[in-house]
Amino acid sequence: MTKHNAAQLASLLASVGIGYSVATTLGAADLSPLVVVACTAAVFSAVLSLALDLIARMTTRVFRCSHCAFTVRAQHTDAGESRRWQETAADHPRHLGDYRS
Repeated sequence: MTKHNAAQLASLLASVGIGYSVATTLGAADLSPLVVVACTAAVFSAVLSLALDLIARMTTRVFRCSHCAFTVRAQHTDAGESRRWQETAADHPRHLGDYRS
């Protein structure tokens, strides 16, 4: 299991735990089961979406050209692939106002 998969599993388990907490709290109140299910599903979805977005942001590497607006975003890259993308971003053929010509 990779670190990324472990982080996704942890976020899923945290979302389930928070959703269960919301469900038990709302279940103790005098609410209809449909309201409890709707609120629990909404909280679960929001927490899971936030956690997965944070994981994606932490594992994304961004490489930029220093002479123009060219950017490359890469996820789950090893050291060699990161280096190749860094070189590609630094010396790509389509500079805006190419300084090499």
